[in-house]
Amino acid sequence: MNKKNDSGTNPTREAIQARTRIFEQAMANADAAGVANCYTEDAEFMAPNEESVKGKSNIQTTIAGYISQGFTQYKVADSIVYGSVGVVGVQTEYSLSQKDGKNSDSGKSIQLWKQENGEWKIFRDCFNSNLPDNS
Repeated sequence: MNKKNDSGTNPTREAIQARTRIFEQAMANADAAGVANCYTEDAEFMAPNEESVKGKSNIQTTIAGYISQGFTQYKVADSIVYGSVGVVGVQTEYSLSQKDGKNSDSGKSIQLWKQENGEWKIFRDCFNSNLPDNS
């Protein structure tokens, strides 16, 4: 967390952190629908080296693909929330691996969050790895 800007209570930051924990738990449970529920209906998922995936149902299919490859260990190590109303930005550092720790990745992301039906959800999600591309 951004200690400099994290003094006091920030309900937006707290709601986003709670939703992030739901995301992490859904990944750990291999629950693609649960992960997708952390996105807005009109969300866009922008993974590296791939076309953008638009819409919550398409994001669910994409996440199911990651899960089917064994990628269920997702953890946000650090995040900074910019703003508290409307569309807010979140900068994260993450780790992702298969359950046995194989094929691990770490990277960073920029997300835009907005409220949908009174809940903060991911509206745009763009991330990339810190590891070199060995393809």
